[in-house]
Amino acid sequence: MISLIARPAEPIRLIALDLDGTTLRQDKTVGRRTIEALRAAHAGGVEIALASGRMTPAMSATAEALGIDCCIVSYNGAAVCGRGSAGRQRLFHQPLHSHVARELFAFARERKYQVNFYHDDVIISEDSPHLRPFIEIYKSRTGSPYHLVPSLHDYMHHAPTKLLLVVDPHVRNDIEAELRPRFGSLATIIRTDPEYLEFLDPRVNKGRGVIKLAEHLGIPMSQVMAVGDGENDVPMLEVAGFGIAVANACADCRRAARAFTENDNENDAVAEAVERWVL
Repeated sequence: MISLIARPAEPIRLIALDLDGTTLRQDKTVGRRTIEALRAAHAGGVEIALASGRMTPAMSATAEALGIDCCIVSYNGAAVCGRGSAGRQRLFHQPLHSHVARELFAFARERKYQVNFYHDDVIISEDSPHLRPFIEIYKSRTGSPYHLVPSLHDYMHHAPTKLLLVVDPHVRNDIEAELRPRFGSLATIIRTDPEYLEFLDPRVNKGRGVIKLAEHLGIPMSQVMAVGDGENDVPMLEVAGFGIAVANACADCRRAARAFTENDNENDAVAEAVERWVL
């Protein structure tokens, strides 16, 4: 593949990286070449941020693997946290309204779908034999901490950072088609992994999260590079001064990008992006 434009218009001072399908390989590790490229960029004064649909605690291991004091945009932009050395202070938080969460939970419980209710950086979920396989799918992929309870009713007065349904991939798109007319104006609805359907505050997306972080750091968006592969990365690539889609990116992500990598996430696509357009 050939990049659409030769280089960023301005020097890059902040790199925002999606994790799954972009920075992480299939085994959820980061390649040595990627680590070295990001460390070299950081040593040269470039801020590194991780931007994922994952909750904040489930992203810390990647920051540690990089050996970089990264900022974090988590929950698809619903939360922004500062550096680990500063105690991972929350800089921005936009939860889903509690009444929307209650309606979604009532729908899911009636259909016997598994619900992840994110509150205070913990996933609260009902514990039931028919839900356990879906809980294990999410836990095995992300390592996220779960708090299993007999019923979520007692938590519905809280406004969750986000709410996620983990369902059979064969029905996920049908559920979205059914719920979007009812909730499309009340929530940002995102498809990520084949089993996931996420619901966030309607003002939330990765792009807004990266904007909030850049404002905190005093960096103009024209000096931000974002790298991603999925539908949820589109807003981030659109607002960044230089948005890059990795070789394995979806069609929507590629349309939003200013440039593409030749390599995919299994072969250090992020390292290629940093080496070509930052170092």
